[in-house]
Amino acid sequence: MRSFLTLLLTLLTFGVIHGQRVGMVLSGGGATGLAHIGVMKALEDNGIPIDYIAGSSMGALVGGLYAAGFSPAEIDSMFHTDLFQTMAEGGIEPEYQYYFKQDPSDASLIGLKLDLDTLLQYSLPTNLREPTLMDYEQMVVLGPASALAGYDLDNLFIPFRCVASDLTDQRSVVFRKGDLAQSIRASMSYPFYFKPIRVDGHLMMDGGLYNNFPSDVMYSDFMPDFIVGSNVSDNSPPPSEDDLLGQLRAMMQERTTYKIDCANSLIVEPRTSNTLFDFSDPSVPIAEGYAEAMKHMPEILAQVKRRVGPQELAARRRQFRARLPAIVFGDLRIHGLTRAQTRFVDRSLDRGSELLGPKNFKPKYFRLMADRNIAQLYPKATYVPDRGRFDLDLYVKREKNLQVLFGGMFSSRPINTGMVGLRYNLFGRSSASLEALSYFGKFYAAGQLRLRVHLSTKAPIFLEPMFNLHRWDHFRSFSTFFDEVNPSFIVIRETYGGVNAGLGLGNKGLLRYDLRLGETLDRYYQGLEFTGQDTTDATTFKHFTTGLLIERNSLNRKQHPNAGEALSATVRYVNGDEHTDPGSLTRATQANYKAHHDWVVAKVSLDKYFLPRGIFKFGLLAEGVFSTMPAFQNYTASVIRSPAFQPTPEIKTYFIDRFRAPQYAAGGIRAIIAVARNKFDLRLEGYVFQPYEPFFRDHDGQVARSAAFSERAYLGSGSLIYQSPLGPVWFNLSYIDGLRRPWVWSLNFGYIIFNRQGLE
Repeated sequence: MRSFLTLLLTLLTFGVIHGQRVGMVLSGGGATGLAHIGVMKALEDNGIPIDYIAGSSMGALVGGLYAAGFSPAEIDSMFHTDLFQTMAEGGIEPEYQYYFKQDPSDASLIGLKLDLDTLLQYSLPTNLREPTLMDYEQMVVLGPASALAGYDLDNLFIPFRCVASDLTDQRSVVFRKGDLAQSIRASMSYPFYFKPIRVDGHLMMDGGLYNNFPSDVMYSDFMPDFIVGSNVSDNSPPPSEDDLLGQLRAMMQERTTYKIDCANSLIVEPRTSNTLFDFSDPSVPIAEGYAEAMKHMPEILAQVKRRVGPQELAARRRQFRARLPAIVFGDLRIHGLTRAQTRFVDRSLDRGSELLGPKNFKPKYFRLMADRNIAQLYPKATYVPDRGRFDLDLYVKREKNLQVLFGGMFSSRPINTGMVGLRYNLFGRSSASLEALSYFGKFYAAGQLRLRVHLSTKAPIFLEPMFNLHRWDHFRSFSTFFDEVNPSFIVIRETYGGVNAGLGLGNKGLLRYDLRLGETLDRYYQGLEFTGQDTTDATTFKHFTTGLLIERNSLNRKQHPNAGEALSATVRYVNGDEHTDPGSLTRATQANYKAHHDWVVAKVSLDKYFLPRGIFKFGLLAEGVFSTMPAFQNYTASVIRSPAFQPTPEIKTYFIDRFRAPQYAAGGIRAIIAVARNKFDLRLEGYVFQPYEPFFRDHDGQVARSAAFSERAYLGSGSLIYQSPLGPVWFNLSYIDGLRRPWVWSLNFGYIIFNRQGLE
C-alpha cells in the first residue's frame, strides 16, 4: 500500500511539473521596454518556459515578436539594425526617399496645415515621428505569422494578448483575434509620438493610457501556473501648476496597478538608464534587463520546475517558420479616397502583371507616400488560403487642402528676411499643388507663383509652370547708408516666367527641361565714390533661355548637410538684348548702349560627404563652369551676369566680383565633428576659386579679359551649428577674399535660401 501511494504521489508530482505553464507580462515604457528582451534572454538561458505572453505598448511589440516565432537573440539583433534606428526616428531608408517628389528648397521653418472643408479649422500635428516605415515593416515581418495563426492570437508560436486604448469608447480593449501587426501598432501608438490608427472604426492609441501592465488579462485569459512580470514603468507623479505636459498626461492616463493578483508570480523591475525615446543604444537596457532577471533567477527556478532546453525551442521555432506562407500580394483595395484619387493611386503603384512581394512593392509604396497629397498610408495584408496570396488593403488619408509656411533668415548682420508661403493641394486624376511664396527684407525680396502637376503616368513626370520676381540689394544690406567702409551699390532685379518639365530617374535622380522668358534690371555705380544725389547706371537684359539639368541628390539637409551627395550637370542656352543707360557718374558717350547677346553655359558640380556614421565626417565640393558669355557694356554689368561660386550660406549674402567669372574651376574640403546625436556640428571649410580669363576693368575703365589663370581667390569658414526642431542656429566666422575687411562673423537662425533664378 505504501509503495502504491509513493508511486501515485510521484506520478502526480511529475504531472504537475510537466504540465506547469508559465505566462509573461510586459509593461509599456518606450525605449526602456527594450529591457524586456534581456529578461526573456535570461529566462531562456535558464530553461524557463514562456507559454503565454501579454504586453502593452513597447511590451506589446517585444512580446508580439516573440509570439511570432522570433527568439530573444533575434529580437535583440532587430533592434540593433540601421532599419530599426530609422524607424525609431520616424525616417525612411535613403534608397526609398524620392528626390523627384520633393519641392524646390525654400526658407520655411514651420508649416501649418488647414482644411477648407472644416471652415479653416487648424489642427495641430498628432505625431512627432512618421510611422510609415514602421507600419510597412510590421506588416512584412508579422503578416506571415498572423496568416498561419488564422488571425487567432491563440494560434501563434505561443498565445499572445495585447491591449490598446479605445479613444472612441474611452475604454481599454484586449486583442485576442485579428491582424497581429495592426494589434501591436494600436497598442504602441504613444500619444504625440506615433499617429493613432483605426481598428474596426474605433480610434486606437497606446495601451499604456488605460492598462500599462496587463497582468489581469494574462490571469483571466490563460490562468497560467506561474506569472513572470517585467516592468519598467511607474505611474506619473501629480502635475504642478506649470507642468502642461504633466497635466495633459494626467487627463489622458489612468493609474495602473503594477502588481500581479496571483500568489505564484514574480515581477522583475529593471531600472534602466535610458530615457523614454532614447533608442540610440539598445544594448544598454537589454543588458540591464538581463542582469536584473538573473538576480531573481534563484527564486524563479525554485518555483518553476519545468525546463525547456535550447534545442527543443529551436526545433519548435523551425517547425513554426517552415509553415509560414510567403507574402505575395493579390488583390489591392484602396480606402479613404474618391474614385478619381483612387485611380491616381492605382496607376502610381503600377502593379502590371508581375507578382509583387514586399521587396519589389516597397519602392512603389514609398514613391506614393512621397506625394504631397498623401498624408498617411497604412497597409494591411490579409491571407487568402484558397489563392495562396495576401490581399492588400491600403488605408489612405489625403493631405489637408491648405498649408501655410513661415520662415526666413534672422541674423546679427542686416540681412534679415522673412518668408510666408501658401500651398493649396489639388488631388484628382493627377496630384498637383499651387504654391505662392513671398520673401521680404531689405536685402532680399521675392515673389513666386508656381503650379506643379504630377501626372499619373507609368514614368514619373511632372509639369510646372511658374512666375518669379526677385530683388537683391547689396547696398542696403549694410547697417548704415554710409558705413565707414562704403559698400558697392548694386541692386539686382529679375522677373521671369516659364515652364519646367521633370522626369524622375530612380529614387534620387531628376532630369529637368525648362523654357523661360525673363528680364533683369541691374542698377549700380561703377565705383565707390558717389552721393545720394547721383543716379545709377542701369542695365536691362530681356532674354529667352532654355536649359537641361540632370542631377542626383541624397543630401540629408537643405542647408549645412553632413551626409549624402549631390551631383548635377546642366547646359543652358541664353539669347537676349542688353540695354544700358549710364548714370550721372558715367561718360555720356556711353549713353543708350544696345547689344544682342547669346551664349551657352555648362556647369558640373559634385557635393559629397564621406563617413556618414560616427562623430567625424568629411566632405568635398568640386565645381566647374564653362561659358561662351560675351562681355556686357561695362565691367560691373558683365560681372553681375557671370556665374558665381557660392559654396557657403554666408557668401550668398555678399556681392564679390572675385568669385564670379564666365569660366572657372573651384573646390574645397569640409571637416565636420557631429555630436549629440547629430544635433551639433562643428564645421570647418576651405575653398579655392580659380577663374579662367575673368573680366577686369582696364586703365580706361573698360571691361576686358585677364590673362588665363592670372587670378585666384580663397574662402575659409568655421561654423558651430545647432539643428533645433525649427531650424538651424549657428555662429559663423569666415575669411572671404575680395572683401576689404575679409574677416566677418555672424550669428544666425533660419535658412539662407532664395527662389531659383532665371538662369539657374
